[in-house]
Amino acid sequence: MIPTEGSAGIDYTRTARRAPWATLPAAVSDRIAAELGSPPETVTPAGGGFTNGFAAVVGAGNRSLFAKAAPATNHPIFAAYVREAEVLAALPANLPFPLLHFAELIPAAGTQWQLLCFEAIDGYMPGQPWTATDLGAVHRSLLTVQSGLQELPTEFSGGSMVDDFFGADSQTGVSDCWLVNDRLPSYLSPLKPRQMAELQDLTLLGRDALVGDAVLHNDLRADNILIRSNPRSTTEPVALFCDWNFLSTGPAWADWVALLVYPRHAGIDVGPWLTESPLSADADPEHIDAWLAVLAAYMVTSGSQPDLATSPFLRTHQRFTARILIDWISERRHWEF
Repeated sequence: MIPTEGSAGIDYTRTARRAPWATLPAAVSDRIAAELGSPPETVTPAGGGFTNGFAAVVGAGNRSLFAKAAPATNHPIFAAYVREAEVLAALPANLPFPLLHFAELIPAAGTQWQLLCFEAIDGYMPGQPWTATDLGAVHRSLLTVQSGLQELPTEFSGGSMVDDFFGADSQTGVSDCWLVNDRLPSYLSPLKPRQMAELQDLTLLGRDALVGDAVLHNDLRADNILIRSNPRSTTEPVALFCDWNFLSTGPAWADWVALLVYPRHAGIDVGPWLTESPLSADADPEHIDAWLAVLAAYMVTSGSQPDLATSPFLRTHQRFTARILIDWISERRHWEF
């Protein structure tokens, strides 16, 4: 399926344009082969995500592992991989994430490369489509993560969500998104002037709604989750969370609410998940709407930027997400069209 912002969903298993194995310098590929025990016989690129760093399951004989690598010349991806290596080294061992075999900085081809090698997970990405079983697995893991991340040393907890979206150095364009866009883009349902004003007020309420000291994954969506079988249960699979490079602090319910946008669009009644979860049961409904409005403003602003050759589906994902966010806000606010 070729994803479009007007489609019922996006195939997150096919969004990435990964650097191929042949582009890795010998020092990096040799280190992967050494960990594997022999040169790879198979290389299966990771199809999910929106970055162009090397990421693939490599296999030889009955052994396999998942490797990620990027050079310092690819600065955003390199910095993300370096950050992920730092965070993974500090995470409590009982959290649900793939086991990291090693992370190394390797000098090669005149620059530094960050290499990470993980266990290869025999599992699948949720959301193809979303099911209550998979959502339950994610919820259980997120409860564990929320508890465990509070033990993380403060130097790894990231900045605050308030600063990320509203700080003096923020480049998100969230605060004045709806003022600049006095009418919504054509891919969104049109809103009346009163509703646009309410959307702006909700977005600005984000300054208060997103205050909190809970440490958050801050990038929790289907392509950063793997579902695998649970050796202790035949009915309750386990969700493992990947890509730990965007940690932030805010309200404990923020990751959960942002994730629920997608299962809701897939037809799951997320109301009970929202009101009964320990993560969000006590959250102020106005603050939840404010977070959804902030996210929508971010996605509209980002989705209006030029397409990226290295990530051809990123803007489509952002526009699609903006559409389903506005749809959920409209339902929660009882807006009539």
